[in-house]
Amino acid sequence: MEAFTSYDVVLFSLAILFCFMLLVAVFFFGLWVQKHQVCLSPYTKKPLRLGSTIPYQTAEKVLRYLFFMRQYDNRMFDVRKAAFCRETGRLFPNAVYYFDTMFVNWSFLEKRYKGSYVSWGSLSEEQKKMIQGCHYSLDGYQTEYSSRNSSPRMIEPELAHLKPGPLYVDLETKVLLGWKLVTDTSLEVLVVQKPIDHLLY
Repeated sequence: MEAFTSYDVVLFSLAILFCFMLLVAVFFFGLWVQKHQVCLSPYTKKPLRLGSTIPYQTAEKVLRYLFFMRQYDNRMFDVRKAAFCRETGRLFPNAVYYFDTMFVNWSFLEKRYKGSYVSWGSLSEEQKKMIQGCHYSLDGYQTEYSSRNSSPRMIEPELAHLKPGPLYVDLETKVLLGWKLVTDTSLEVLVVQKPIDHLLY
């Protein structure tokens, strides 16, 4: 019978230790994945859903809606990699990662289009008229009801559920960033609109 050397014992012990550490790592990785598969909507504080669960015909309408805008800042995106809020229908592009983990927080506004945004309802009447004068139209945006809190994240619950969703403004650049309803669906997309003078160049 072949005798084991101390070197063999050390190797065997290291192999056992490695396997144990691997199992522990897999366990904690599983917990991390499970935790990040649940992400709360910034608006409703309820779990977001995977865009891959949206029916194909509905996803096609979203892509068609964006396609016919023919705007660089409102390009089509992969609906399967988006998260969406079932209560409001709002779509958050590029929010789904490996193992169906999701991440969305209030930085989604700046990720969508860089700027310092305030709620439409926080503007004075003079500011609203000034912004309206900088754009051809505000059709499709929510201009009737809006939070008076300038910070988007301070929106009141009753306003967070309105359709379409809130409109935001960057007062420095006059850029609009707001939710619009996708035709023939209950879904909403975040649409960028630049002022007229910017579009002329």
